[in-house]
Amino acid sequence: MASHSQPALDVAVVGAGPIGCATAAYLLRHGHRPFLWSPTAARLQRHGGMARIACAGALDGDVEIELLAAPERLAGFDTVIVCLPGNAYADVLGRLAPLWRDGQTVIVSGALSLAPLWLRERAARRGCELHAAGWATTPTTAHFLPDGRLHANPLRHRIDMASTGAGDRILALCATLLGERFVDAGDLLAPTLANINPIAHAAEVIPNLTRMDRGEDWPLFGCFTPVVGRLAAGLDRERLATAAALGFALPTLAEHYSRSYHIEAGPLHEMAAAIQARGMGPSGPARLDHRYVLEDAPFGLVFQEALARAAGVESPLLSACIDLLEAAYARDFRAENFLVDELGLASGGVAALRSRCAASRSAATPPR
Repeated sequence: MASHSQPALDVAVVGAGPIGCATAAYLLRHGHRPFLWSPTAARLQRHGGMARIACAGALDGDVEIELLAAPERLAGFDTVIVCLPGNAYADVLGRLAPLWRDGQTVIVSGALSLAPLWLRERAARRGCELHAAGWATTPTTAHFLPDGRLHANPLRHRIDMASTGAGDRILALCATLLGERFVDAGDLLAPTLANINPIAHAAEVIPNLTRMDRGEDWPLFGCFTPVVGRLAAGLDRERLATAAALGFALPTLAEHYSRSYHIEAGPLHEMAAAIQARGMGPSGPARLDHRYVLEDAPFGLVFQEALARAAGVESPLLSACIDLLEAAYARDFRAENFLVDELGLASGGVAALRSRCAASRSAATPPR
């Protein structure tokens, strides 16, 4: 809860999906005043200017969050947390770009494709000094149940983060918002590569694409067999190799699951079984047009492939997964990530990118 040393803050949350709603609910639990803005907010039960969210799991009971009627109201908040899928960055964040003002802090939850760097540099081009930060993952895992309730798991014990400047101040802000669980990686590239969702989701959905295509009801972690575990482990090795080439030592996928779901580390398929047994796992996607592919393929896998190529690291399994998903979906996911070109990833070189990503204080190898 907020205290005299950690005052209650007004915080805007952009996005009203399960993560946006859970983030707002946890901010409320910590004594802050969250406000929600979403271009659709399709799942929310509206009562006047409030959204009533029925919660289950670690958050139990109903919460009410004030809704912002217009995006222009976001300019009135010192702190904004973005809880959007990567495939909404261009449309939604592009629409909001003219609204940011000097001195605002915009935090991207589960940041993909160096989105905070893009936000900061785009704001700078119009003379706006924006403080942008990225969390390597979301504060919690959450999903909507069939009856419409929001099921939220406990907050993660550790969240790696980095900012485009004022690192100590933004780290303190994050701790004020959600408690002492944030670790400053010092460089925006670290949380980008620490985000395990793209490789985990690829390993989970590729062996189950026909289930998605047929609209079947299947448990995500209940179908995380040794086959999925081997695929996930191989993708994780390539992710860690790219991180090492860029100078970072990052948690493994198993360590991430252990911290996120509060279970012992072990073989990935055994950890998945433990998550499922505790009732903490969501249902698998029941349609092909799901963010596990439409977000994570272009803005996670493709961006990691571009980073690996820039760092001179071979990632054949990662590239094969992208190729397979492109063939299955008949889509060019590599062309869908506008940030690869927007940030000059292919042309600028690793050294130039590192210097743009470095925080205000010198970056050191992040602690494990």
